[in-house]
Parts: sequence; C-alpha cells; structure tokens
Amino acid sequence: MEEKDVGELARENYMKGFGCAESILHALKDKGVIDVPDELLRAATGFGTGMGGKGMTCGAITGPIMAVGLKYGRTNPKDSTSPAYKKSQKVVETYADKFKTTECATVTKVWREREEFHTPERRKFCSAIVRYMARETEKILTEESDK
Repeated sequence: MEEKDVGELARENYMKGFGCAESILHALKDKGVIDVPDELLRAATGFGTGMGGKGMTCGAITGPIMAVGLKYGRTNPKDSTSPAYKKSQKVVETYADKFKTTECATVTKVWREREEFHTPERRKFCSAIVRYMARETEKILTEESDK
C-alpha cells in the first residue's frame, strides 16, 4: 500500500471533521515536517471557517503560517523576522494566486449565498484546497531559498 502524502493526510483530516488550519498542521506533524505541540493544534481550532466562523482569512492560510512560525519563528526580539516573513508571504501568495482571494467567505461564496455552507459538496471543495495548501506548505517549509 502506497504511503499517503501530506496533502492526502490533510484532506482526510478535513473530511473527518477538523478545520482547514487543524487539518494541515496535523498532517505536517504526522509527516514529520514540523514538530507541533498539542497546545498549538488546539490553538488552531479558533481559525476555522475564516477566524471563528467570520469568513475572514482562510484556515488553509493561517494553519500554514502557524507552521512557518514553528519552523522559522523567533523567541528573541533581536532576531530577524525575515525568514518567517518571507515564508509567510509565500504561503499567502500561493493561496491568493490560485484562489484570487484569501477570504474564506469569498472562496465559499456560492454555498454561503445558498445557505448551504454545511453540505458535503462544500466540504469536498474545501478539502481540495486543504490538500493543495498542505502540499504547497510542505514545499515552502522544506525549500532552502529565502531562509
């Protein structure tokens, strides 16, 4: 049996009921891309459905930016923010280039307008976004440039 990649793991996490940010962080942890403490996995819950259900920044962006912070963040204010900022910008650009927005409400507008947000059809759509962003985030976190 073929081993699942980070994107497929993230998609499966999403289809089981995790939000976008949670799904991606769990998958990155399971694949050993980053070490994610359980506290951070819990912290990701609030980013669901565009920041607590408000339709703002998609969790498929906020989760990956949390992952960037884990790998490239700082604990000393004298350290540079540049590595984390460059990688975070790449996450946002990757998402925005593909989906033409960063807002959950815009990406899922058709289901919101029909008042059918909690449907299998919309979850399948978003699971593809989660899969894509998990794969792209893994690339961003493991590439050597922009450190």
